[in-house]
Amino acid sequence: MSENRDILDALRHARHDWMNDLQLIKGNLELNRIERAKQVIDTMVITAQNESKLSNLKLPLLAEWILTYNWSTHLVKLEFEVGAAGYAGTLDDQKLVLICKELMELLESGVKPSAENQLSLIINLSEEHPRFIFDFTGILEETDVLEEWIEKFKLSGKNIEIELFQKEAFVIHFPVE
Repeated sequence: MSENRDILDALRHARHDWMNDLQLIKGNLELNRIERAKQVIDTMVITAQNESKLSNLKLPLLAEWILTYNWSTHLVKLEFEVGAAGYAGTLDDQKLVLICKELMELLESGVKPSAENQLSLIINLSEEHPRFIFDFTGILEETDVLEEWIEKFKLSGKNIEIELFQKEAFVIHFPVE
């Protein structure tokens, strides 16, 4: 696909999302639900700020992957948040994308399709503890493959912390130094 086609596709998706939000605001205003309209606007502002932080991380491949992931139909919805961003080291953009893609593929193949499955990726690039926090809610039909994935990284020397690990939820801290 040409670069111009990619740009047009991105603009089409962004416009679609923007119009959905505007329709929510307009509908709530027409129903005189002022507080709900304000909540939608607040959510739009937070989303835009988060997207801006993500775009400023100097990880263009990761930013593109995250920002476009939900444009396709998936069994797992991806949300993200950018926390601290003071890490001065160099991060391997391509490797980070591969880690995220690999995890999402494992989840996509292991979740219950009829459940509301969501992965929140918290990007915390603090100077002291740069890490991705993967926070999943939904229903995993089996956890073996995910446990093997975690073990693979532990064996390679990654100090992965498991805060919670169940079929309905997990929280994994993944160092990204």
